[in-house]
Amino acid sequence: MGALAEWLGRDGWDELVRDHLGAQPFARPGVARAAVPQCSWPMLEEALGSDAADVLVVRGGRDLPEPRPRSLTELRALFEQGSGIALRKAEQASATVGALASSMARDVPGEQRVIVFATPAQTHGFGWHFDPEEVFVVQTSGVKTYYLRANTVCPKQLAPCAESFARYALETSPLLACDLEPGDLLYIPSGYWHMAYARRTSLSVSIGVLPDSGGSQGVDGG
Repeated sequence: MGALAEWLGRDGWDELVRDHLGAQPFARPGVARAAVPQCSWPMLEEALGSDAADVLVVRGGRDLPEPRPRSLTELRALFEQGSGIALRKAEQASATVGALASSMARDVPGEQRVIVFATPAQTHGFGWHFDPEEVFVVQTSGVKTYYLRANTVCPKQLAPCAESFARYALETSPLLACDLEPGDLLYIPSGYWHMAYARRTSLSVSIGVLPDSGGSQGVDGG
């Protein structure tokens, strides 16, 4: 049993696999509180100083050609400008994030993409987009609102890129919203449109999984 199955319990895990995985978003408040100390600001301070840190500076839906911050002090300076960061390959820069990702892989095996997002209040980093992975988000500090829409205009086989993301303007599916506070868990299916807005200065970890062959049949709740 990995972190997801442990957090959700048998009934919650069964509901996720049966009714949501690969199909519909799924949120549970407070179930991931154990992950909060694993993905904390002190963790981020250490990770930013690592040679393995791969940091993207983002603001208002755009990647910015800014030098990456190497400490929380430098990150706060970016926050004052309304910019946040996406710490990619976070499992390589932080042992605690790596342990969390490894634990989740016991439930949903597959190739992982692990990103820690640090976002200043009243801003957003990426714009509307979708991911090829099944995405599990754990909020660890602050409050963030995720906006979600079923993707009816962009086939899953299209690569996620600016051209395919531009099709969002044609989307007519209902808009969903989910507020995440520390310890909350959100699952976003592969191909689902989403965008996140930080209500308060926010820290979260996103673990995307390209499942092993067999798709949802590859999950393991035991």
